[in-house]
Amino acid sequence: MADIKRKATTRPESRRGMTKGQIREERRNRSKSRARRKHTLLMFGGILFAIIFIAALVLPSNFGSQNTGGGVNSGGYLPIDTDDGRTHIEGNTPHTEAYSVVPATSGPHWAGATTPLGIPSPARWGRYDAVIPDEILIHNLEHGGIGLHYDCAEECPEIVAELDDIIPQNPSQYIMSPYPGLPSKIAITSWRHHIYLDEVDVDEIRKFIDEYQDRAPEQVYQNQY
Repeated sequence: MADIKRKATTRPESRRGMTKGQIREERRNRSKSRARRKHTLLMFGGILFAIIFIAALVLPSNFGSQNTGGGVNSGGYLPIDTDDGRTHIEGNTPHTEAYSVVPATSGPHWAGATTPLGIPSPARWGRYDAVIPDEILIHNLEHGGIGLHYDCAEECPEIVAELDDIIPQNPSQYIMSPYPGLPSKIAITSWRHHIYLDEVDVDEIRKFIDEYQDRAPEQVYQNQY
């Protein structure tokens, strides 16, 4: 009897001996398994995207911009002001003792959603036409802010406009207001640092901002009120 030649098989080792039905069932199972893995990856990617998106909304807009922080700048180009502390005043009553600097760059201050002035402490960043007391301004500086203040014997719209131009469209970490009793027309402040000017020197002010913005006990500001 002539030998019957067996046909070579191309089936992988794992499928040899399986019927066509069994092979089809295995393929269906593998296809379902791949689909489940794909669905899991897509769902995980969607959750990760949602987390990143929500974090971008929650984090302060100035996060990662300007100065990267690093605590109080004690080695800058200006002498550091006397440390008057940073305690909160119970009951938001007026502070009776004189601060070391005018405007104050550290010291006891108010804290909370309401103050005798009718605004929170720290105040919301931006421009104010009314005088803001040190008890509030200090809290803004404690959060890394820059104060721009002016004291003119008569109205000085030019100085106000020039200072206003320095503040970016998003005024986060900038607070501007009149301040009577300055030793000069203009005072620029940060936590434990200040400069006095008789005219708006944009280069000097920007140098001050670069050196001392967001260099405070609480550098990354997030308005709580």
